[in-house]
Amino acid sequence: MLVIKNIISDETPESSIGKLIENLHNNGPIDNKVIQALTYYKLFHNDTFNKFEAKILSVLGLFYKDISPSNLYSFVLSGIGRENKKVFGEWLTPVQASVRLAVEKNQYISISAPTSAGKSFSLKDYIFEQTEDCVIIVPSRALIAEYISNLKDHFKKDKKVMISSFVDCVFTSRNLRRIFVLTPERARDIFSHKDKLNIALFFFDEAQISEEAERGVIFDVIVRRVHATYPNAKLVFAHPFVDNPEAQMKKHSLDVNQSYSRAYPHNTVGKVFIFGHSNKKDYYFSPYEDKGHLVKNSIQLDGKFEKFAFNGNHTVMVFVSKASLYRGDFVNEFQKYIDRFKVINNDSANKIIQDVELLIGANDHNHRSNLVNLLRKGVVIHHGSVPLEVRFLIEEFIRQGHAKICFATSTLAQGINMPFDIVWLDNMRIQGDSGEDKALAFKNLIGRSGRLSKDAIFDYGYVYTKNPILLASRINTPFTLSEESLLEKDIAALDDERELISSIIEGTFNEEINLPQSKVDRLTTKLAVELMKSILYLVYENGFGTNLFGQRNKENRLLAKNLLREIFEISLGRKLYLGEINVFDTAITIFFHLIQGRSFKEIVGIRYNQISNRDENQNIYAKFSQPANKLPDSNLKNEYSLFKGVKSKDVSYDAIVFDTYDYLDTVISFSLSDVLIGAFNIYHNHTKDNNALKMVELLKYGTNDTVHTLLLRYGFPPEDIKEISLYVESISEKNILFKPDLINSSENVRELVDWYLP
Repeated sequence: MLVIKNIISDETPESSIGKLIENLHNNGPIDNKVIQALTYYKLFHNDTFNKFEAKILSVLGLFYKDISPSNLYSFVLSGIGRENKKVFGEWLTPVQASVRLAVEKNQYISISAPTSAGKSFSLKDYIFEQTEDCVIIVPSRALIAEYISNLKDHFKKDKKVMISSFVDCVFTSRNLRRIFVLTPERARDIFSHKDKLNIALFFFDEAQISEEAERGVIFDVIVRRVHATYPNAKLVFAHPFVDNPEAQMKKHSLDVNQSYSRAYPHNTVGKVFIFGHSNKKDYYFSPYEDKGHLVKNSIQLDGKFEKFAFNGNHTVMVFVSKASLYRGDFVNEFQKYIDRFKVINNDSANKIIQDVELLIGANDHNHRSNLVNLLRKGVVIHHGSVPLEVRFLIEEFIRQGHAKICFATSTLAQGINMPFDIVWLDNMRIQGDSGEDKALAFKNLIGRSGRLSKDAIFDYGYVYTKNPILLASRINTPFTLSEESLLEKDIAALDDERELISSIIEGTFNEEINLPQSKVDRLTTKLAVELMKSILYLVYENGFGTNLFGQRNKENRLLAKNLLREIFEISLGRKLYLGEINVFDTAITIFFHLIQGRSFKEIVGIRYNQISNRDENQNIYAKFSQPANKLPDSNLKNEYSLFKGVKSKDVSYDAIVFDTYDYLDTVISFSLSDVLIGAFNIYHNHTKDNNALKMVELLKYGTNDTVHTLLLRYGFPPEDIKEISLYVESISEKNILFKPDLINSSENVRELVDWYLP
């Protein structure tokens, strides 16, 4: 009944499916072999399966799929669903109802469940019903896009709820409830607004990030600071495929008497696993059977699976490396299928493609964007370095059903609810510090296959691999959280974070400046103060930028860059290595472009022209450009180029788009801003020089234009600020009013400002 060869040859499928239903009734959907058996009965005995499908949905607890069951068994079980609907207002599954009840009754909650169990849905549903401020902390910028989209869609008609991907407290004329969706790096800004916010809930989604060597430190620091600053707030941790979610309570000393922890093994979505053999044939196999990958234990497909997968009728997520996306060779193996796809002829899809073009500057005929060209065929590129606004558009493109193929890196493994019919593992190189880490990321990744739908059917998806042994190993590798925080561990890889860790443990973190006190002390020295004074002179003397911008001030820009680097090095207590210097210098160059008012696409265009030697011989090699990288990084001792050995004519415009976004978001906004903002706040505390506060504003928002700064703080996209500012009547932290001629503005502007109108 559970062996796939026996399922295919089963002569009495009615009896076997009945036994599977009985197993599920007694034990629940906790055995992957049982779910796998259901999948293969649906695949190979579909007519028989259809007779039992309504009962199967009921015994799986998927009551929302069939709210008016026609058979007695399903009607009786649906009583559970009706009760959940009555209590919670939604047709929650038993797992979702259990999670929801736990959140309502406890202060600290840590749960684990497989991808597609709906744990995030029940938590979002709880968030929807609250009236106090809330913070959702997610591991990636990619996941921010999905949460923001879902929340804005739910609250689109509610002008009393403000959704934001950064922390601020504007629009005080409205009695607003604020919901922030942040990465751990951005969450640090919560504490500088603690007196203005009434945060009742912190939801840490994909909380297994706590185990990552570097980001785990930042995550645990945030948890500790949240617990200390908001002692009455609920803290909810959600994970996929973790055996011991209670470890979060132990590592952060959370009161077990006010906590709830549970690992839910329940799974309600099937998977069909297929592997490509070296004999050029494809086989169904089971990763849950001992030696299930052997040909004698597998079932040969009729024909090649790739012809089924890439016939244009399915959505396929192809897992590729980020390096291949930058090189552009990720598409080679699949080009023959992409060539057969027709160019999309859909108004909504073409509007999204046009918006993407404009955002990244690909509407310039000299800027050849593979990302845009592939979109026209319904092929998507998705990873963490795609600019956030572009990611919003791409994910909407997928949701609308225009995507046939999505080339993605492991960012899609981090809980993003982008459903695909098929996950195609072009490679199995998953990032992780250990075999357990890689196995967890892998299970999360293949969870993108066959997500739960609203249709009254049993859902399943396909997973294709060329390495069934490694796939089976990773699927069957358990994952346990450490009960000891990285903050308490002596790990060599954390040397760059050691000062931060010590300040948190010893209680010497300066909350006002948002830096360890030891850094504050170094930035208070006479040399540091003199360096800051010189910077402010270059930036503001005789008017903003007079001494900094234009060809005649090239030497001053170089001087300013060196001065800023010296300040950063003083904060570290060491000199930067060569690789770090290159990253720092490029970041400051981009920062100078930004504060001159240049848009993202203009900055990308300038970098592209420079690196690709635009008006020179295109057969010479591309100019040196060190890729973006977080700072400090004591492993970045040597320099290396993003386009080493690449001819100018072959420089990828998309790669520069991705790299520029990483510089703006990872290097400038995260790595440098804390230190430099802290430094100039220290300078202002000592000198009361208002130019220091203007410099802080410049570092935060990239402009000293009051209207532009406030529009950014209100949450308007940077690329639309100039156009929107034309229609602003008045703006302050308290309120924003628009001119009557707003009615004559573009459709895009009217859509953006609609929520802000009275």
